[in-house]
Amino acid sequence: MTADLDAGLRALLASDPDALADPYPLYRELRERSPVHELGSVVVMARHDDVKAAARDTAGLSSRVFSSDRAAEAVAGMSEEGRRAHEAVAAYDANIMSHADGEHHARLRRIAHRAFTPRRIAELRAAVETYTDELLDELAASEVGDVKVLAYQLPLMVISDMLGVPAADRERIHEWSAAIGRSRGVVDPEALIGAERALAEFGEYVAALAGDLRGSADHSGIVAALLDAEAEERMSPEELTATFVFLLFAGHETTTNLIAIGLLDLLTHPEQWRRLCDDPAAAAPAAVEELLRFSSPVQLIQRVAAHDVEYGGVRIPAGRHVIGLLGSANRDPGAFERPDELDVARPGGGHLDFGFGPHFCLGASLARLEGQVALTTLARRYPDMELAAEPGELTWGGNAMLRSVATLPVRLGAPA
Repeated sequence: MTADLDAGLRALLASDPDALADPYPLYRELRERSPVHELGSVVVMARHDDVKAAARDTAGLSSRVFSSDRAAEAVAGMSEEGRRAHEAVAAYDANIMSHADGEHHARLRRIAHRAFTPRRIAELRAAVETYTDELLDELAASEVGDVKVLAYQLPLMVISDMLGVPAADRERIHEWSAAIGRSRGVVDPEALIGAERALAEFGEYVAALAGDLRGSADHSGIVAALLDAEAEERMSPEELTATFVFLLFAGHETTTNLIAIGLLDLLTHPEQWRRLCDDPAAAAPAAVEELLRFSSPVQLIQRVAAHDVEYGGVRIPAGRHVIGLLGSANRDPGAFERPDELDVARPGGGHLDFGFGPHFCLGASLARLEGQVALTTLARRYPDMELAAEPGELTWGGNAMLRSVATLPVRLGAPA
């Protein structure tokens, strides 16, 4: 009964492009047949209620996933180079808030939260609008343009500005972030080795950048919040560097997927694209929430059982690696009507793509702002935009956590 589910999950967790292109039939089978599914040292949750409960269960489920049975099994079979890479990535993960528990997590989050206040996010709108227009002007210079370029450059430009990264260094940040992203949610030695190299170079860069900014009387905003907090709440140099790296990485990789995959889903549902184009500014907020649900830019969360726990009648022993499938939870008919239909005017929320509970995404407001501005501008300026390739011709990559489309060629059509 479960052999086909096991095979499907193994393909997905191994980043098989065909599995990444459309994981939703697998998710449906899991919800219906085995909603809490055991796959060796991994337990996969597929239903909305279980994934939501797991996200807020900080007592039973730890975020320190590099200590899970799955990680230990993978490391045992690696070469010395692979083991060293795993140790380096785990050491980095131990200093970032998304893999911290309890007071350690709370302290890191308090420090970083000061940089993401509603006032500070609102102040960014003008810059986001300017950058979007500039990027779209560049895209319009070609008959067929790649919207994926806009999708990754926009959030990268914004978070780089927030952290004082010079414009000339943005592409290096993107390359390092892509390497780190390929290691998220996987135990593949090659991905870990690539992430180790990226983290070493990224860490050296950020340490030097922080030193320059610390010595400048001109830094403010997010930089001041992080640097000042180092003394105030005893943030270690390792935590400071890891936090900078994390914010630069997480501040653009996930929003890239929201814009790129979200736009792909809109253009393959032309009636929904037209609804957005009818009144872009008014429709964009609800449309972004629907794309967070339907497209699920972040497809899963990871935890490790801190002690024996039970979900859906399944006992999960301490040490098990637990995966909550956000992409499945967001299509659960138990939580949403017509879950497999894209509806940009869908009322209400309920999606879990920013997580839930203490680990709710720190940059949710920024991601929403960037998504809304990008969609509003695209729909307002080029309502006749259409895909320049068949959906089946697109190349999928990334991994089970951050599935991504390599390019997204479009014909913009006549400007409005």
